[in-house]
Amino acid sequence: FVEGQVKELLGIQPLIFTVSAREALKHRGEATTDGDVYGVDTVRAHLRGVFNEAPLAKQKLLAQLDMAQSISARHLDTVRLKVNSVGSDASKAREVQQELQQQSLGLDVQLQAAREEIDKVFAGIRERGMRFLNTNLSVRLLGRAPSKDKLQTEFQEVVIGRALRDINEATNNYVNAVIDQSRLYWRGVIERLSQLQASLEQNAGGLDAGAYAQQREGLQEATRIAESELKTYSTGTMIDSMQTDFEADLNAFKTGLIAAVGGLIVLVVSLSSLLPGGLAVGALAAPALLAALPITALSGMAVYRAYQKMTVDTKRDFTTRVDGLEQRYREALDELTRKERSRLSQYGTQVLTPIFSHLETLDKQYSKQQQNLQEYTERILALRKSIEATK
Repeated sequence: FVEGQVKELLGIQPLIFTVSAREALKHRGEATTDGDVYGVDTVRAHLRGVFNEAPLAKQKLLAQLDMAQSISARHLDTVRLKVNSVGSDASKAREVQQELQQQSLGLDVQLQAAREEIDKVFAGIRERGMRFLNTNLSVRLLGRAPSKDKLQTEFQEVVIGRALRDINEATNNYVNAVIDQSRLYWRGVIERLSQLQASLEQNAGGLDAGAYAQQREGLQEATRIAESELKTYSTGTMIDSMQTDFEADLNAFKTGLIAAVGGLIVLVVSLSSLLPGGLAVGALAAPALLAALPITALSGMAVYRAYQKMTVDTKRDFTTRVDGLEQRYREALDELTRKERSRLSQYGTQVLTPIFSHLETLDKQYSKQQQNLQEYTERILALRKSIEATK
């Protein structure tokens, strides 16, 4: 037991002498026929040999240095273990933070793809809408202007068509991609935090009790929050909310535009009433029509100019409405992306950063201790070398 304790604490292999000091003292001065029965003479012989090797003062100094070097080496090994443990944990925490940044950047790629799909849909609405306006608001239709109900039905079928479905499809694809990737990401975060906690448990002996408790509590809280984030994703809720808003915007867009087109239809009918017999004139252009037919000049020209102005205004209004609708779709996707990015940033700032900061503090602390102990060991070795060189 004594040999093991000395070797563990001081790092030396001690010589063991079996001595009965009590019996030796009791029989001091008596002659013995069995030699060194009590072991005292063996100890004396060993000490004489040691003293003959070097002066006593030098041996005392070297013995103290041996003790100091042994203690320094033992503490240095302990600190090295702490540095390695904390450094490994800090690397794992840094990896989680880097994944947060990558996940945030990945959202931009998905958002750009969704925007491109929606831009294609709105480009189609603009093209079909202008063709619809040019077709249905032509002066050539004087006398046979369509009814408002027919106009609304045709607008729904020709201009809107499956635009809402296409937009919803693009939106759904984006939302689903965000949710699927986020779920996969949070599962990865939980797995890495579990590995980090397992590493902490395995190297518990290398940390101070306070540091271990603080680090363990921080990891458990980080894991709990990550699990909570994973449970908050609900595809149906997010998509239904966006679809409701988009459909309301699209209905308002259709209603407003139909109202504007309806006003033009009234003007077309008014202009056709100025024609003889209310008949249409086929493919004649409007200026030629006004010049050739016996229409009251002032009233016909006034209605026609009002018609031209409203046609331009309606087309401009159509473009403005489409642009505004597209912008609201973009803002809805941007808001979803912003919220997701905010969740990632908030988790990194409020949860992971304190853990990483604490690990960095421990790493610096233990690294400084390691540096100091290495310097002490070098000074001990230099001092030993100097003493041994002394005659």
